[in-house]
Amino acid sequence: MIKKENKIYVFSEEKSKGILKFPEYNIETIAYLGKNGITNKKKEGDGKTPTGTFELGIILGIFPKKDVAKLTKLEYNQINKNMYWIDDIKSKHYNKLVDVTKIKKDWKSAEHLIEYPEQYEFLVEIKTNPNNISGNGSAIFLHCTNNKPTEGCIAIDKSIMKEIIQKINKKTKIEIR
Repeated sequence: MIKKENKIYVFSEEKSKGILKFPEYNIETIAYLGKNGITNKKKEGDGKTPTGTFELGIILGIFPKKDVAKLTKLEYNQINKNMYWIDDIKSKHYNKLVDVTKIKKDWKSAEHLIEYPEQYEFLVEIKTNPNNISGNGSAIFLHCTNNKPTEGCIAIDKSIMKEIIQKINKKTKIEIR
């Protein structure tokens, strides 16, 4: 028996909408993409979803760790009021998740994760800029949808998002095209 490839595929069909497929688990759903479409040259603030094949990172969400940790094989943390994802290109913490109680603030712009309870009910980091190169895009996630295009993330129905976090592992990749 040939093992299926453990990969999530996202296909752009319209400027800011596409299809997400996870063939190994027969998952297929509508996906909202960046409001300005997709790109192979991601830049901070361009409103585009980067194309390519990427590893997945941590999972975050609004639920207590004890309730979700048993559902997934990847690291999960509950979002709290101290968590920010830095998008200021001048910050040494660019494209990193930080806890403001543990570091000195050096940024003027960041995404305060707790302010997006609908979209970030669950989110999975997509490592589109794994070396955190300033200006090459930050805070790109697979997350729950509010039925609108994103600033560069991929957003899907929360029931499918919950199913995906239960199926992915450290070897799962996402291919966006």
